[in-house]
Amino acid sequence: MYGLTDKGFVVAGGAGVAGECVTLALLRRGARVVVPSRTSERIERLRSGVEPELLPRLHTLVGDVGNPTDAEEIRDRVSAEFGPIDGVVASLGAWWEGNVLTEVPFGTWQRVLHDNLTAHFLVARTFLPELADRPGTVYVALAGIAAIRPIAGSGPISVTGAAQTMLLRTLEVELADAPVRLHEVAVLTPIVTRHWPAGDPVERGWLSGEQVGEYVASVASPDFPDKTSLGLRIPADWEV
Repeated sequence: MYGLTDKGFVVAGGAGVAGECVTLALLRRGARVVVPSRTSERIERLRSGVEPELLPRLHTLVGDVGNPTDAEEIRDRVSAEFGPIDGVVASLGAWWEGNVLTEVPFGTWQRVLHDNLTAHFLVARTFLPELADRPGTVYVALAGIAAIRPIAGSGPISVTGAAQTMLLRTLEVELADAPVRLHEVAVLTPIVTRHWPAGDPVERGWLSGEQVGEYVASVASPDFPDKTSLGLRIPADWEV
């Protein structure tokens, strides 16, 4: 297992269901982790799931990375209080299902577009310049299966997911000469975590939160062997 002792990370969306898994895995490998969140309630929920001995390396602050002004204030505060960071993990957005695309309310479309795509753009725009000139840095974005396989009734998720992939591909081309590593990790199954509803079925092969967190932490490690692959999938052999 690759260690991350004293490495500094920002996990955007680190108080969400998937982001919490990543935050825990990074902490358990010795990293210092900063998690911004829009609400103090989410921060408290995150902290309640962290082992007491890890809490000194978890730093939380209230702020919205999906807001341009807030995102820049978070970046500046992190820089002032913790110094240069070694990596960013963007675990943003949420699942949605409902109408077919032609019947999706415009307000719903705007909300999903913002939370699942615009927020990724803002985090990349805000934090990547801080990483781009320093060797050994890494930027990881999480994605889902809907970006690869269209899901009827969840069209806005598929559209924004596919656009997120193109966002990362464009950044890869534009930063080709920069030392920062870029990866997009597509999580191809639901993630079974401590927040999984009691009584809901769990299918064989679905990933646990620990599995997802450990994989993303491995990708973020300087020892990750596949440093040049932008697109990564977990499970690697899952049919899509």
